[in-house]
Amino acid sequence: MYKNHFPATFPIPFQPILWIILRFIAALYLDIWLIMLFIKWGTTPYYPKASDSRWKMFLFASNWAYITVCLYFTFAAISTFTYHMRTSYKDTSFKANKEELEINNLIEAGGTDPNKEYILPVYVKFTWYLKSSIYPAIILTSFLRWGADTGEPYQYSTNAVDVHVHGVGLAFVIVDFILISSPYRLQHVIYPMTAALGYYMFTLIYFFAGGTNGHHANREIDGDTYLYREKLDWGRFPRTTVFIAFMMLFVAIPLTHLFIYLLFKLKQLMIEWYYFNKHKR
Repeated sequence: MYKNHFPATFPIPFQPILWIILRFIAALYLDIWLIMLFIKWGTTPYYPKASDSRWKMFLFASNWAYITVCLYFTFAAISTFTYHMRTSYKDTSFKANKEELEINNLIEAGGTDPNKEYILPVYVKFTWYLKSSIYPAIILTSFLRWGADTGEPYQYSTNAVDVHVHGVGLAFVIVDFILISSPYRLQHVIYPMTAALGYYMFTLIYFFAGGTNGHHANREIDGDTYLYREKLDWGRFPRTTVFIAFMMLFVAIPLTHLFIYLLFKLKQLMIEWYYFNKHKR
């Protein structure tokens, strides 16, 4: 009822400068630890056993999730800065759908004229796509790290890099969800689903190409084809792998996305209640 009249998030002081600064600080911090991940992955003492190749870090879903988190926060910082630097009403390249802006406040930092029509810039659309993709992914990979046994002795060892990949990234996403105003669409579940499908197809192609997991350099000698023991093993447990992939694609990701969507709607109601009571005073 009130979504056409009130902002899509709670007020943050010193806008837009403070928000731009916070965006770049978050992106820089996460990117520094991404560099640490590239440097330290698969090496001792950060992992119980050294990997035979540093490039095999790309075989694991949690690493991809953290890379995408960093990509999202980096694009969010650039998008916020670019928007505020370019969005003057003299700039005719920013034409948009008035109703979309009024209802959803698509630009994260706000400050738009509802009587001016804009289209959402491509770089903001891409940021929005990354956000919709990474929210369910980072939740699921973090849960699987701390709440489920992957059975993989060389992949995990609790250290600063591991905590950032499977914990701090999730914490940043939670804070991001609370503060930003861009909407969360139920139909955007297709984005994390297609990303997960792409990951499973990548691992299947890697298996047929003769690829080995992160510790065994020779599949013919070591005999291990798994990436996650008994959970992602196209060689020894193909049926189990297909079943888990199916459950991930069509159950876990949709339910996680739905959970986030319901939290988004709850946030909207809280914001509307806040502004409604504020205007009543």
